Amino acid sequence: MSDITNAVNSFQKMLDIEYEFVLGRKNKSINLTVEFQKMHFFHLAGLQHLNDLPRLAFSAEVIFDRLKSNIITPEYIESSIDYKFIKKRIEYLPLLEKIFDSNDTIFRYNPALQTFSVIEADFLMKNTVKNTNLFVFLSKGNNDKYFCKSFFPENKTDYAERQTRWTVLLKKKKLRNENNEEILYKHPNLDLR
Repeated sequence: MSDITNAVNSFQKMLDIEYEFVLGRKNKSINLTVEFQKMHFFHLAGLQHLNDLPRLAFSAEVIFDRLKSNIITPEYIESSIDYKFIKKRIEYLPLLEKIFDSNDTIFRYNPALQTFSVIEADFLMKNTVKNTNLFVFLSKGNNDKYFCKSFFPENKTDYAERQTRWTVLLKKKKLRNENNEEILYKHPNLDLR
């Protein structure tokens, strides 16, 4: 199976999942819910960087559906002269669920502290997988839920540097179609009564 096909299939499973976090810092807490939608895949995979592929000039949701149905083939994506720049991102994208399930390092993201960054996001998750730091940037959507705005492996730059770390107090994983909820983490000092 190609890397892009694996990434699309893995992301398809994420469409049914929501994560709820309760974060704490200095006697303050923040609740955030993270959801996944088809349109988010385009940017997470870095497909916006493949400017030489005219079949990608549709809405992000249409592109996802065409990748899923193989109307846009992996060979077509890999034919881009810029594919080498997003290859690692696509290779790691199938690990997104694992990252959310295991991650306990979340930062309030302030782009002004990173002079090299043009990413506008509210939170940053940092995880180490296969000896590589992976960054997931979260932004608040119009429906007050958060979404993954960007995702990529570290390339000489630690985006978490100088950012404010928040403590994960509670993390739940919800499977919406099954109406099932699982507590993935509860801080020892958190009382749920």
